[in-house]
Amino acid sequence: MFKLLKEAFQTKDIRSRIFFTLALLIVFRIGTHITVPGVDAAAIQNLASTGLFSLLNTFGGGALSQYSIFALGVSPYITASIVVQLLQMDIIPKFTEWSKQGEVGRRKLNQVTKYLAVFLAFVQSIGISIGFNQLSNLGLIKNPGITTYLIIALIMTAGSMFVIFIGDSITQHGIGNGTSLIIFSGIVARIPVDLMTFYQDRFVDAGDQLISNIIFAVALLIAMVLLIIFVVFIQQAERRIPIQYSKRATGSN
Repeated sequence: MFKLLKEAFQTKDIRSRIFFTLALLIVFRIGTHITVPGVDAAAIQNLASTGLFSLLNTFGGGALSQYSIFALGVSPYITASIVVQLLQMDIIPKFTEWSKQGEVGRRKLNQVTKYLAVFLAFVQSIGISIGFNQLSNLGLIKNPGITTYLIIALIMTAGSMFVIFIGDSITQHGIGNGTSLIIFSGIVARIPVDLMTFYQDRFVDAGDQLISNIIFAVALLIAMVLLIIFVVFIQQAERRIPIQYSKRATGSN
């Protein structure tokens, strides 16, 4: 692995792509700490341990707990992509026609996907702002009102579109799939915090439960390693199917 990395950095094009990707990921990580104006992010800290909020916050790399301008991440674009793909199944004939037009059709569908992502991001930002404001006992939004919600929605929508732009830029000029790398960076950024939380909950002042907690932690670690091995095995697996030709003509006239 280290030899492969060394050879990669020795190639100018690959080295440039790696540094370009890292630079954009740093921009994304900085943006996750910029709180939306008019919001008191501390008001939703008590929701950070709840199931759905914790899951969304993990995929956002902590951006949701900060209620940052990148809180929506790439989720509106992913949702829009799924919707557009479903609409290609003879639901909207025009989309079905575009899906058969090769590169030109894919560009048209991608444009529609981005327009739909903007709409979904706007609606989603209003929805979560109202919802989390209610869950936080009206403490999230400092001055609740139609104008405030619209401004917050516009900022969060613009932030989500900028994240999508970062993902597209990484895909075109960086390494790998930009959207996947953004999600991956968010998950990796949450690992130290999650490990510290797990340590404090399971090992600090554990008392008689310390041994059972250690066994649980070891079993969890083994399960995670086995799961990673299984996923890699399935991803890299291939089955060679022999092909028999009834008749093959060789030679030249």
